[in-house]
Amino acid sequence: MHSKYYKFFDTVIRIITPEAVKDALPYSQFLCSECNADYTVEFEYSDCLPHIPQNSVWGDNIVLFSEGGIYYRWYKNHGMERVYACRIFSPERRRVILLSEFKGKLWNRVIFDLLGFEEIMAEKKKAVIHSSYIVKNGKAVLFTAPSGTGKSTQAYLWEKYADATVVNGDKSLIFESDGIGYACGLPFSGSSGICKNVTAPLCAIVYLAQSKENKLIKLSVAEAVVSVIKGCYLPVENSAVSGLVIDSVSEICKSVPVYRLECLPDESSVRILEKELCL
Repeated sequence: MHSKYYKFFDTVIRIITPEAVKDALPYSQFLCSECNADYTVEFEYSDCLPHIPQNSVWGDNIVLFSEGGIYYRWYKNHGMERVYACRIFSPERRRVILLSEFKGKLWNRVIFDLLGFEEIMAEKKKAVIHSSYIVKNGKAVLFTAPSGTGKSTQAYLWEKYADATVVNGDKSLIFESDGIGYACGLPFSGSSGICKNVTAPLCAIVYLAQSKENKLIKLSVAEAVVSVIKGCYLPVENSAVSGLVIDSVSEICKSVPVYRLECLPDESSVRILEKELCL
C-alpha cells in the first residue's frame, strides 16, 4: 500500500492507495511531509461493488444511499449506465472501492473526485465555494456567481488593471479562524487552468450580476449568507454535513463583508470595488 499526505491550511488528508500514484501538478503543490492526518481515505480494488439498495436516490452520474450513519455514493462513468466506484463513509472508516478493471488508471484527478473532499472540509468548518480568487496587497477577494456570469472575467480584469494575482479561477476554500476569514487555494481549476496553493485573509466576497451599469451594494449578514451559500457545495445525501457548511458560512459572513456587484465587464467595475475595499 502507498500513502501520501495533502495539506489544506491546517487540515491534513492521508490517501492510501493500492498502487503508486505519480505526483503531478496542481495536486503536488499540496503534498506535505506531516504524518499526523486529520482524515484517512483508503482506496481499494474489487471485482464487484456493494449492492445498490432499491430505495437509493439516482442522479445523472451518482447513486446515493445512507443507513445507520453510513453514507454510500456510487459513481457512474460519464455516458455509461453502470457504476465503477463506490465511496463508503462511516464514523470509523472512509474508503473508496473501484472495479478491478481500473487498475493502473488511478491518478490524482480520480482520487480527488472520489475521496469526498467537500464533506471532509465541512467537518473541519471549511466550505468549498465556486469562485474566482484573487490576491492584492496580501488580501483575498472572491468573486462568486452562477456559471457564465463573469467570475473569471472579473478576476482577469483585476489582474490587468489592478496588478492582482489570480490564485484560482474555479473553486476556493473559505473558513474563519480566530474571528478572521480566510481563502485557501485548491487543486481544482475548472477550465481556467489556474490554481495556486495560496492562503490569504479575506477582504471581501463579491456576488456578481451582469448589468448595463456598475452598482455596488453591501449586503446584510443575512443577505450575505444566502448569497454565499448559493456558490457552496452542499451534499444532498448528508443533511448534517450541509448544516456544517451553512454554519461555517454564517460565521464567515460575520467577519467578512459581502457585496453584490452589478457590473460591466470592463475597468470601471474594478475601480468601483477597488475604491470601496481600499485596495
